[in-house]
Amino acid sequence: MLTRCMSLAWALALMMSFCLAVQAADADMADVRRLAREPVETILSGAPIARISDGKYWKTVRGSPKPVVVMFYANQDQQSRYLATLARYLALEFSEDVVFYGYPVTAGATVEHNALAAIKKRYGVKKVPATLFYDNDRGKMELERTDYSVPAVIEYRTPSPLFWNTYRQTIRKYIQENILD
Repeated sequence: MLTRCMSLAWALALMMSFCLAVQAADADMADVRRLAREPVETILSGAPIARISDGKYWKTVRGSPKPVVVMFYANQDQQSRYLATLARYLALEFSEDVVFYGYPVTAGATVEHNALAAIKKRYGVKKVPATLFYDNDRGKMELERTDYSVPAVIEYRTPSPLFWNTYRQTIRKYIQENILD
């Protein structure tokens, strides 16, 4: 009887610690919603996310000894705001291992056709917002790729508030298992 009670107590303690760890990993959704009402530039301020532009894009991406994440955004677009909140949380968590950049496509909410055509030609971005993951493999070149002009992943989905934490956990897992290999 004592062994059974001890086993049950141990299992209960294990479950409680797991639940607390999952809760701690989730972001405060009130803070996420508050941030998502701000322009992207405001959301990114104070986070380890530098700005990048055409002039230094390839030199910066190819020259980085760390994996690089570039977020293309429209400053006033709601989907870009949700993506910016996600990028902010990820940058705060992974800034020692991954370099994050924001590429401001427009100050408004909509991207002009010419601007979209230009970034599609230069970087392969088909719509905004977009996130490009460049896995520079800590400076080591992979045999099948001679340079890092093609991102390892291009992501166009943005997290809705309802599934924001789930999306964040999925991206965290992807970064840990695939980018930080």
